[in-house]
Amino acid sequence: MHLVAALLRLNAPWVPSEPDRLDDLAISRGRDDVLTYDDGISLSVEVLNPVRYETVEDLVFSARDAAAPGRLVLVAGAVPVEWRAALRQAELSFIDLDGVVEIVWPRLRVSASRFGKEIVRHRRAVPLQKSHALVAEELLIGSVDGTTLTITELARSAGVDKSIASRAVAQLAEQGLVTREQSRRRAPIFVSDPDSLAELLAKRTAWPGHEVVGGYVWGRNIWDTAASISRNAADAGIELAITGRTGAAFLGVLGTSSPLEVRCWATLTGRSLEEVAVALGLAPAPRESMNVRVSADPWRIGVHRRATAQFDEWTATVAHPFRLWCDVHAEERGREFASQLWGKASHAW
Repeated sequence: MHLVAALLRLNAPWVPSEPDRLDDLAISRGRDDVLTYDDGISLSVEVLNPVRYETVEDLVFSARDAAAPGRLVLVAGAVPVEWRAALRQAELSFIDLDGVVEIVWPRLRVSASRFGKEIVRHRRAVPLQKSHALVAEELLIGSVDGTTLTITELARSAGVDKSIASRAVAQLAEQGLVTREQSRRRAPIFVSDPDSLAELLAKRTAWPGHEVVGGYVWGRNIWDTAASISRNAADAGIELAITGRTGAAFLGVLGTSSPLEVRCWATLTGRSLEEVAVALGLAPAPRESMNVRVSADPWRIGVHRRATAQFDEWTATVAHPFRLWCDVHAEERGREFASQLWGKASHAW
């Protein structure tokens, strides 16, 4: 059987932006999930995230139900080791976060264990300091919303001066991350490489900031604690946003165990961080007993576009999905949570 070369593009943040070739298959990041053979034939790919299924049997059943003419099914994400034999037996293709690839598709067979391990990007660092990060965040939100903004509109939505927005865009344009299209009436800005811009934003601005305080807030569970913190912040007039794994849970992104702490961004507005902690109801506690940590947010990067979200009976003020995506990487199994959040980050509040 002749195996032809093909390119698989996946809309997932952990997939390398530069094509990584494995035998006859090249894999890279893209806006759509699609497989294109070198003879021009393209097939859509239905991507199934294994963390959404309780058993491998449920996953296999869902995969068979998703199969259709002209559409391929791919299991992609954190694939449990103990599930892989069952997936192979069912002839289901999968790609694991750790780099294991098993593809069994028409005219294509690939088995590898090094996917994404050797990609090295060489790009001059963009600092994204202070308010420039707000501009980048707003550009990303607009890009997935299908909204193109001028400098004036971008400055207004990000809450910064036009000069700051202009400098930030110029920096990003130098790196090929954004472009400006001149027209007679307006000069809209387009995000050329949203995946790389998101990675840059996460690298430069992830929680925590330079100033952090911790403490203990009583709650029946971590979600109750997050709800209490949110209420206390509202009563005290403090802009606060729950982020990290706890915030992700309020968006429906859950793990097999509850997070151990509530991570927050908070603006100070003339107060010290210690005064903010007292207003939020944090009681002093040794590090091993803390269940809340608050990071100062002087440039409003964390609280920008925050919103109220509900998880079961609890309501909390949660950071925007893009901010959650940036902040969750440092936590345990962060790549797995980020993978799930990427789809939600593609939809503004």
